[in-house]
Amino acid sequence: MIRFAAPALLSLMLAVAAPLAQEAPAFDTSYRASPTISARLQREYLTNIRWSAGVKTREMLTAAFAERTPAEIWQELVAADGLRTGNVADALTSFWVLNWITANGAYGTKIDNAPIKRQLELAFAGDSGFRTTTDQQRQQLAEGYILDFLVLHAALNDAVERKDVATLKKLAAASVLRFRQQMKVDLLSLAPGPEGFQPKAVTK
Repeated sequence: MIRFAAPALLSLMLAVAAPLAQEAPAFDTSYRASPTISARLQREYLTNIRWSAGVKTREMLTAAFAERTPAEIWQELVAADGLRTGNVADALTSFWVLNWITANGAYGTKIDNAPIKRQLELAFAGDSGFRTTTDQQRQQLAEGYILDFLVLHAALNDAVERKDVATLKKLAAASVLRFRQQMKVDLLSLAPGPEGFQPKAVTK
């Protein structure tokens, strides 16, 4: 899997720590995509996934990507949530939401992605490392999230459809560990709401 860049790690920590400021101006996390970079990222990802997820998964992805690009597949899956290609906050929003659903077993939960995207935009605005990123760096970051999203989305949907409890538990544990280790965020202690992801209320 593609590793998270340091600016994204800091931004996610900032996003959880700070309440949503509706009056703050929007921060642009878009980028101009290069087909050449997309092709290279796809090749590298398919090479890496062979060792991390197996030949079968690699062959499945190769066949899918031969018909449509990863960005096109992702766009169809998240369009109803108001997310678009060419934007780092959109890509990370989808990946964060999917991992939260996976970790918490909230398969039928409807989540408003807009506050979460807004939360991330504000966090990226406060991240000096992200503010200096180039279009190429933003594209690498966003398309890494998109590729990881597609793999997890396929695995989760397959396990839910087959009612494979053992696999669902493995996917949940992997999502929790991924965000704890790579993002320093505990998915089990957060809940989505009008201010994005915030710590769950403590019940007495």
